[in-house]
Amino acid sequence: MPVSTATMCVACVLPDSFPGIEFDSQGLCNFCQDAPPVATVGELFRALKEKMAAAIEARTSSGSDGYDCIVAYSGGKDSTYALKVMMETYRLNCLAVTIDNGFMSAQAKKNCDTVTSALSVDHVVFKPSSDFMNKMYVQSVRSPEVHTKAAIKRASNVCNSCINLINIHMIKLALQHDAPIVAGGYIGGQVPKDAAMMDIDLSVLIKSRQTMQSRYTDFFGETAMKYLRLPENLVERSRLKNVLIVNPLLTVQVSEEQIIDDISALGWKRTLDTGKNSSNCRLNDLGIAVHHRQYGFNPYVFEISEQVRNGLLDRKTALEKAYSIPALSEVAWQAKQIGLNLDEI
Repeated sequence: MPVSTATMCVACVLPDSFPGIEFDSQGLCNFCQDAPPVATVGELFRALKEKMAAAIEARTSSGSDGYDCIVAYSGGKDSTYALKVMMETYRLNCLAVTIDNGFMSAQAKKNCDTVTSALSVDHVVFKPSSDFMNKMYVQSVRSPEVHTKAAIKRASNVCNSCINLINIHMIKLALQHDAPIVAGGYIGGQVPKDAAMMDIDLSVLIKSRQTMQSRYTDFFGETAMKYLRLPENLVERSRLKNVLIVNPLLTVQVSEEQIIDDISALGWKRTLDTGKNSSNCRLNDLGIAVHHRQYGFNPYVFEISEQVRNGLLDRKTALEKAYSIPALSEVAWQAKQIGLNLDEI
């Protein structure tokens, strides 16, 4: 359902409803004002890529016989490209890990099989309890305070809960396999710029998550600890004291069209049932519709605007992606499947 663009930045597509936004007298938002000139972006990407290469080399120089890297692999375009980069650019021994949340597109599942076969990479699928996942999604809508206020800038509350579960599962597998690196497929705007590389001290991570874990238990029940807790004994048994988290797409200046061209050579195909902003998840449009109803903007608008600033997406396409919001009637089947009453929103 197309919606009014209201007042928005004259350069990117951020609306006046976006948290923390301000406009100058010409209508340019503060995020665009603070962004580096497009002409310098390429050099910034190259410098960051060099730092990532050095960090990866430092972590894999020991020559372990096990996995070098756990890759969070959804079967979508971005995580497919990230897996390709970790395998072909950095030449790592990777384990691709897919979390099946119960709403994966059939084509995304085929893409997982096709691409991992083409890259000759080991691949495992973890499917959490549908009962827990659905309850988590519903509670995330009913009680958005489960996540920090800053989190709504980059993802819907439905997605934020899923992302947290995925992130913890990847670190668990890294510890189980003594794999020093975890890679994701986040692009600019989905995570802060300093998330390209994060050296995580595991003992500090456990302490920092205690408050969050208590919050998850309060909102999602005791079962949440099965999926959202990093067990201390798992850290103690592992030889790892730190895990390097990398997001390689934050180091390459590549458009969506280029990404799709590259991964199509591996047999990847577009999904037709995941909406305009996802290439793997059929629940995504529900998250967008609810987020727009609750906060007045598309949760993808920040990343879309970042792509515009970096010269990777034209404004016309960006407007279509950011302002075509699914109607609640269009996502009623998704709400029914997870047990959400849309009248509550």
